[in-house]
Amino acid sequence: MYKWFQRSLQNQLIVFILLAVLLPLSILGIFSYSMANHLAKERSTISGQSSLKQLKTSLEFIVNDIDNMSVFLIGNEDVQQYLKSNHKPVQQRWNINGFLSNLTFSKPYIANILIEPLNNNPNISTIPILTTDRDLSDYNLEHHWWSSRYSSRNSIESQQVISMFRPIRSTKDYKLIGYLSIYLDQQVIEEHLESVDFEWNGSTLLMNEGSVIASNDKQLPGSQDIAELYSLVDSNTNEQAITYEYNGNESTIITTTLSGVGWKLIGIIPFKEFTAQNRYFLLLTFISVIIAALLVIGLVLFFVRKVIGPLSSLTTAIQASDPGTDIRQLTSHSSDELGQLIISYNKLNERIRSLMNRIQKNESHKREVDLQALQAQINPHFLYNTLASIHWMALVSREANISKMVSALSSFLRFSLNKGNEYCTVEQELSHLFHYTQIQEIRYPDSFHLDVHIPHEVNQLYMLKLTLQPLIENSIIHGLLPSGDRQGEIKVVAEWDRTFLYLTVSDDGVGMSREKAKQLQEQFLADEKGEVVVGPNYGLRNVNLRLLLHYGSIARLRITSSPNRGTSIKFTIPLESR
Repeated sequence: MYKWFQRSLQNQLIVFILLAVLLPLSILGIFSYSMANHLAKERSTISGQSSLKQLKTSLEFIVNDIDNMSVFLIGNEDVQQYLKSNHKPVQQRWNINGFLSNLTFSKPYIANILIEPLNNNPNISTIPILTTDRDLSDYNLEHHWWSSRYSSRNSIESQQVISMFRPIRSTKDYKLIGYLSIYLDQQVIEEHLESVDFEWNGSTLLMNEGSVIASNDKQLPGSQDIAELYSLVDSNTNEQAITYEYNGNESTIITTTLSGVGWKLIGIIPFKEFTAQNRYFLLLTFISVIIAALLVIGLVLFFVRKVIGPLSSLTTAIQASDPGTDIRQLTSHSSDELGQLIISYNKLNERIRSLMNRIQKNESHKREVDLQALQAQINPHFLYNTLASIHWMALVSREANISKMVSALSSFLRFSLNKGNEYCTVEQELSHLFHYTQIQEIRYPDSFHLDVHIPHEVNQLYMLKLTLQPLIENSIIHGLLPSGDRQGEIKVVAEWDRTFLYLTVSDDGVGMSREKAKQLQEQFLADEKGEVVVGPNYGLRNVNLRLLLHYGSIARLRITSSPNRGTSIKFTIPLESR
């Protein structure tokens, strides 16, 4: 993939443009889905609160109706007389029983009504109660209260009920004369809870003091979870929607409180319910993003190829161009940047064609000059033959110094005037250096001594020729001869690390000032920029420029010198084997 990406500008543009378009498009899709989820959650909360409000109204009506009925019953004259009379009036008991039965049958949410006298008269109830799970020990019998849910078994069936308990007092002296219990059918309450029409499926609980009175959820969590839920709801005094993990599912909890009894009506809407409702929207969003992505990819490919096409043609033409043949001209169909680039390319081709024609003319002229140079080789050969004659004449006359000097001069000139390769072996360069010093030792006897230390293993490796001799000449002429009659010393030392040869040429002559050494370094820099050597110090500057041209900046001459302490020149060159 990376190689494909790096292969062409077209591939890179396609990737970058697709990322620039598809990434925001994907982010927009994710944002839209998130907003839809958020709005769905908010809508479910509002819908749930509305449904709970309706349910609260219904339950409060039932509770208030039972409360009003209890007030009516405890003040009823027949009930008061029955609770005060000690002779057990049967007729009055039947009248009260019939009245209570009518009330019970007219109110479907009332399971039973029980009146318990304290004067040992029989209890009165619409349906005889056989057993009950109600525990009165936790309640204050002197006041009105509502019980939690419990089981009550009568002569007909066993049912879950919630009872309202109210003490009955005499209307004359306010003495306690009995108790009234009105049993609320828990099944009717659950039917009301199940009738709640949440927009999303959820659970509804009616709780009192931590216990569940009624619920439409058939799989209630454990008592500890119920207690935690009630504690959370009870502390939510402003009745705001909250998030809670109910029965293992993240859910939205909405609550309200029934006035008068303090019961907590709780609506529970699992997240997965309205998330499931949004899957259709998610599917539509995904399909829209895919269609948009395919459309974008098609448009990007079309426009990128339309823009990059001329550039690709230009690249192909450049890669296939051969300076030795005619370079094909490209046709520009626009005046934009790419069109201007193609026009510039065509102009460059014309320039190249013109330069090639000029080079061909120069090469033709160079061949003519080479023929003239070949004819001029007669003069050096004439010089070599003349020096050879002088050498033999000196030998015949037994002039050893003259013979030695002429022989060295002949070898020196033959090496210097040779128009062969620019490179020679280290051994040849040293031989040329020794021929030069032989001539100079005859000219200036006892003026200097040359000491050479170069590893023998580099003798057959190649270096730039005519490099050491100009440096030795500089040491003799400018360093040792001006020092007087004393014999000076010149050292040539080299170190070899299998790659580079580190050379140092030093003398113990008069040296030079720091200013003159700095001036010489500045001349080196000027020669490097101008590539022409003119003016003083020609020998050193010429060697420095030749080293730079052949080896680069690593071979630049480095000069250190002090007055009356001599001069040291260092440079580094790579050696080659051929």
